[in-house]
Amino acid sequence: MSRGLVFGATGFIGRAVSAAFAADGIDTLRVSRRGGDTDAGPAIAFDPLAADADWDALAGEPFARVVFAQGANRNDSVFRFDRAAYLGLMDANVTYVAVALAELVGRGLVAKPARFVVISSIWQTLARQEKLSYAISKAALQGLVHSASLDLARDGHLVNAVLPGVLDTAMTRAMLSEEQLAAFEGATPFGRLADVADVAEMVNFLCSNRNGSITGQFVAVDLGYRHARLV
Repeated sequence: MSRGLVFGATGFIGRAVSAAFAADGIDTLRVSRRGGDTDAGPAIAFDPLAADADWDALAGEPFARVVFAQGANRNDSVFRFDRAAYLGLMDANVTYVAVALAELVGRGLVAKPARFVVISSIWQTLARQEKLSYAISKAALQGLVHSASLDLARDGHLVNAVLPGVLDTAMTRAMLSEEQLAAFEGATPFGRLADVADVAEMVNFLCSNRNGSITGQFVAVDLGYRHARLV
């Protein structure tokens, strides 16, 4: 049986991916910085950036599926720039992935071949007000995925990213005003927000044996928002 690893397993997307893996019978190790519970079971506390990161906690059958669903978000702009906060966001969204990839491969913790999926965002290629540091961090993931997909190809690994749009979650509805929600819902002919379950299903496909040739790609799950918006 192939083994899966989900970073950020306690977040909305991480929980959905973990549940999709479980439905497919994938034995999955779920991790997050502080641990916690998910719909598919508990997650262990693990942080690749910690000085005392215990990589032995991830030992076992090599992982055939690795998903990076961790990350952080914040509002800022060039007028409200905080260097420490910016560096912290880059660590959470980019350095975390780079370090974990290097350690997993270097320590022989991944099967050959394996499939890696990074959760990025449509704001990787689109601008949105008050999202300076977040947009920079997501844009950096584009270079990371392109480079990693080339470097890891020698071992048959496939590396891709999924770019969610504005998802219909409790957090989204808590963070956005009624006017903002209406604007996003009305931006495409569908008149609704994208579903987190569709993000999980795309990740599940890219991580499965059904994907044999897709690598270095960025798949948006956003009801077309990124390329076609009503005006």
